[in-house]
Amino acid sequence: AGGVCVAQSVKIPREPKPGEFDKIIRRLLETSHARAVIIFANEDDIRRVLEAAKRANQTGHFIWMGSDSWGSKISPVLHLEEVAEGSVTILPKRVSVKGFDRYFSSRTLDNNRRNIWFAEFWEENFHCKL
Repeated sequence: AGGVCVAQSVKIPREPKPGEFDKIIRRLLETSHARAVIIFANEDDIRRVLEAAKRANQTGHFIWMGSDSWGSKISPVLHLEEVAEGSVTILPKRVSVKGFDRYFSSRTLDNNRRNIWFAEFWEENFHCKL
C-alpha cells in the first residue's frame, strides 16, 4: 500500500500501424487505478500517444512522465497542452568540463589501456578493426 508498482509495460512498435496509439491508450486504461505513465519515446511518438489520449477523451486522466527526449521541447505538446497538463519531464543538466576535450583528444590506444571501452570506441570512430 502506497508503494510503486508497474501495472503494465507497453512497447511502441518501430513502425506503428494506423490505430496503434489508440490501442496503446485502451491498453493503459485496462488498469483503471494506474494513472501515471512513464514514457520513453521519441518526440513524434510522444505526440501520437497524447493525440490518442485526447481522441479517447482521457484529458486529465493520465499523469505523464517524460524522458529527456521530451524534456523542455514544445513540439510534443503543441496544441495538446490540455492533455499534457501536469506532466513531469526530465532534462539532464549538461555542462562543459574545462579541459576535457583536450584531455580526451590526447587519448590513444597506448596511453588509455585502463578504459576497457576505449578500443571499441577507437574501432567505431576510426572505422577499423584492431
